[in-house]
Amino acid sequence: MSEQGSYQISTIASNVEKEINRLKAQVELFWDKECKHYIEFGLSDGMAIVESGSGPGFITEKILKRFPNVNITAVEIDPLLVDYARKYLSEQCLPNKYQVIQKSIMETDLPENSYDFAITRLVLEHLPNPVKAVREIVRILKPGGKAIFVDNDFEMHIMAYPNVTDLRELYNSYCQARYAEGGNPKIGRELPLILKEGGLSNVDFEVICAHSEVIGDEMFFKSEGLAIPSKLVHDGFLSSKVLGRISVEWRNMIKSEKHSIVRQLYMAVGEKLL
Repeated sequence: MSEQGSYQISTIASNVEKEINRLKAQVELFWDKECKHYIEFGLSDGMAIVESGSGPGFITEKILKRFPNVNITAVEIDPLLVDYARKYLSEQCLPNKYQVIQKSIMETDLPENSYDFAITRLVLEHLPNPVKAVREIVRILKPGGKAIFVDNDFEMHIMAYPNVTDLRELYNSYCQARYAEGGNPKIGRELPLILKEGGLSNVDFEVICAHSEVIGDEMFFKSEGLAIPSKLVHDGFLSSKVLGRISVEWRNMIKSEKHSIVRQLYMAVGEKLL
């Protein structure tokens, strides 16, 4: 099993460009509430931050715009995403206080006791050994530093009203595909224990919710898409008939005047003791 785990952008979706756009929308979907929790758990301007599994650079961008005096090291293993992030971030009007390095979260080669704050977002769920990744984050944190981990739990992913019944089959198929690659798409509920096993203390846990009545439908549409479901069909984890039924049910749900769409992320934070 590769250290890259069960998420590789060139194979997880049927279209890389669409998948990058989906990742950007997924950041937008939760950012306002997510950032409030980062601040609540200790993130402030001027800190040294490490973001592991930084992907296309969208969280790095958000943090630099919100906290212009931080210094961020963005760690990403996928060379395609490293190249994308470097180009994307260079095109934004950002403080020149970041670096993007191609390394594994399992072995960053960064100096120990170097960072005030660590963010690892939607990464642990794709790793065969998430505790090892947490231990590496603890190693590079300064004593007293905080580490935040954000992940999914596909037992409770998108929920809709009126109910889209076949979404459950879609998520079961997705889970089967990720389990087969060594990931754990239901890791959200396990985060506090994993952080403690990885060496963090004073662990806390939050659930972040996005609701269509609050932020509108459009961001949900952009943050989901068909690239991953289409790949599940191609790889034999999901039938095309089920995907067709989901598309019909989804359209009917949206047409309902009183429809609702809800999605959750799970956040755990811990501290490196002195």
